[in-house]
Amino acid sequence: MTGLGRRRWWTIGLLAATTLLAFVPALRGDFVYDSRLQILTDPFIHDPGNWPAVWSGRVLGMDVLDFNRPAMLASLMLDAAIWGKSPFGYHLTSVLLHGINVVLVWLLLDRLGDDRPASGRPERGLLTPAVAGALLFALHPIVTETVCEPSYREDLLVATFTLTALVLALGRAPAQPPAAAERPADGTAWRVAACMGCALLAIASKESGIVLPPLLLVAGALLDRKGPRRFWGLAIGGTTLVVITFLAARFLLEPAESRIFGKPIPLGGSLLAALALQPRILALDVQLILWPFNQSADYHLSSLDHLPLPRAILVLALLTAGLAWRARHDRRIVLAAAVIVLSILPVANLWPIFQPAADRYLYLPMVGVAIIVVSLLDRPWWPEGSAGRRGAVVAAMAAVALLAVGCVRRQAVWHDPVALWEDTFRKEPQSFAAAWGLGEALLDAGRPAEAERAARTAVKLSGGEDGGAWATLAVIVAERGRKDEARDHLARALAADPLLADPDDRVATLTMERPWAERLKKLLAEMPR
Repeated sequence: MTGLGRRRWWTIGLLAATTLLAFVPALRGDFVYDSRLQILTDPFIHDPGNWPAVWSGRVLGMDVLDFNRPAMLASLMLDAAIWGKSPFGYHLTSVLLHGINVVLVWLLLDRLGDDRPASGRPERGLLTPAVAGALLFALHPIVTETVCEPSYREDLLVATFTLTALVLALGRAPAQPPAAAERPADGTAWRVAACMGCALLAIASKESGIVLPPLLLVAGALLDRKGPRRFWGLAIGGTTLVVITFLAARFLLEPAESRIFGKPIPLGGSLLAALALQPRILALDVQLILWPFNQSADYHLSSLDHLPLPRAILVLALLTAGLAWRARHDRRIVLAAAVIVLSILPVANLWPIFQPAADRYLYLPMVGVAIIVVSLLDRPWWPEGSAGRRGAVVAAMAAVALLAVGCVRRQAVWHDPVALWEDTFRKEPQSFAAAWGLGEALLDAGRPAEAERAARTAVKLSGGEDGGAWATLAVIVAERGRKDEARDHLARALAADPLLADPDDRVATLTMERPWAERLKKLLAEMPR
């Protein structure tokens, strides 16, 4: 192995080791949020008999959680086969996937630098813009939600397959004479096949996998203009066909009715209100990336109070203008913008989704942020090998080190349900989900007095109209020995939501955990007939 090859492997090893070390706290975490329902409550991923449905795509027509994400289901089912319901193994898989993505980001950034005029070859070593960009992606606090919550692993998987395809595409053999370019030995066939496989796995992990074909188009058109058109035409056309075919099957086979999925409405209530809120949500995304001081597991409308519409539009306009100016000098900025915009579109508030703003939505866009950082650290600001260039990279590394502290602290928030909901409710006191979740978590933790206060807050925030909140309060006061009051609360719960009379059905539709269903069944049995 040459000295250059050894340095590359040392860099890869350092990036992987740094990422794994930074996320050691995540390995000690419990199941929180959606994973408690998907892994602890739902039996689907634990039943080996469901493998044929997942591999064949028949799951697309089944009323199960993540029916439209078979690659995500396969990932969790593999963990379930090895680890059962032990959280360590699920967290380990997510951390390893993130480590792989960090290495892929570095490979992408390194290959995007191969075109730079000057020395004729990219920089190698540790104090390089590419390493700084990869570490930013690895250690930014915004990625912790995706890594720490196994049920959000779909974003990790989309990034893995999208980055793999881009690295393979940009790493293909140099252009050859026309006669030689047709030979199988140039690797075109297997690279195209690999890109198409990545496209299938990405779109089968989450809808945001739709970004791969247009990203290949941008990469081929702007960043590899001297490359063989045959490869790029086949890769773009093949991945587009794969994505369109999967999406057609996903919507044609989708169950007509679902007991698990409700019907979300746009944040704001109407399409016009949603359009007015979208710039503010995007400005919040920008703020969370530049200054992640108010991260939350449940962003409420109050999260946007510091970003009124005029200010949000100004922020987005300045950012767009800056990127447009920089793109005139560096084509990589176009790819960065494409990564950010295209991966945010599927989760935008332009159509109804369950949660219009979440940290996990920014996982893949952080790849675009890393590309922008590399561009800013790169020429024409200072030449290769100059003291100014090294100083800028060192300063970037220092900033990443500060972000890494926030990343580790954020992992503590995702350690267990009490920590998660206490942090969320402290930051979002108007969040009904946070108050309700905190009430249940505190009772599970043996803190009934605090649980009751949180449950009463949840009832208040719902306007007394949510049966689940009343049922939670009823169970809590019953366990505190106030049976008559519990029956009154339970009567209110049943009046608001008659379906609560069948807790087993609530478990089957993944709207209640099994331990809480057993508590509710006990209370229902004590109700006068």
